[in-house]
This record gives sequence, structure tokens and C-alpha cells, in this order.
Amino acid sequence: MKKLLVLFSALTFSAAAASAQTVTPAQPKHHTEHGNRAHKTPEQHADQAAQHMAKQLNLTAAQTEQVRQLQLSRYQEMQQFRAQHATADNAKPSKGMHKGMKAHQAQYDARLKQILQPDQYAKYAQQRTERMAKHKEHKGNRKADS
Repeated sequence: MKKLLVLFSALTFSAAAASAQTVTPAQPKHHTEHGNRAHKTPEQHADQAAQHMAKQLNLTAAQTEQVRQLQLSRYQEMQQFRAQHATADNAKPSKGMHKGMKAHQAQYDARLKQILQPDQYAKYAQQRTERMAKHKEHKGNRKADS
């Protein structure tokens, strides 16, 4: 009787421990790497980007608001641009899309240069160059791993 009671309690204890371990479904990698980036509105993106730039470049309140408006228009335009060029059967962007994005980036840089002081813009350009180099390095590492 004592062995049966010990066996029963061990079985109950192990069943409780097994049921406490829940398995969460694996999320796609792109959602976990960047948090909830895909679920933010253009307004949220603009606020976050403006606050980040204000902190990094020591922007004034007026500059921060101008950058926020610029970012908001940029995110809204990019949302429309992506919707125009989205194709279900083509996962890679087309060359036309790249040209459009480069033109859009050039316009953004010109407007940003008007808002920022020369030393602020130089710091922004340096940070962007470093980010791009880091991105290329990371992209190269991913290709090497494949």
C-alpha cells in the first residue's frame, strides 16, 4: 500500500510539472528581431524616430517637431510606395522600386539638411554611414552562415 501511494504521488507530481511547461509557438524571426515594428502606425514611428534623433543630435524643441513632421510624411509616403509595389509572387524588390526608394531618400536628406544645423547633419550622416556599414557586415555574415 505504501509503494502504491508513493508511486501515485510521484505520478501526480510529474504530471503537474509536465503540464506547467507550456510551449509557445515559434514566431517568425523578423517579428522577434525588431520587436513590434510591423505593428506600429506611422505616427508612432515618427514619434520614436524624432525622439531618437533629438537625443542623438541634441535637437531643439522646434527642430524635434520639424523632424517629427518630416518623419511622419516619410513613413506615410513609404507605406503608400510599398503598397503600390507589393506583389505576392515577387519576394524581392524590383529595380524600379530601388530607384524610387533612392529618390525618396535623397528628398528626405535634402529636407533634413534644411532642418538641422551643419554640425548636427554631419553627425547624422556619420551615424547613418556607421549603421549602413554595420548592416552590410551583418548581411554578409548571414550569407556566410547559409
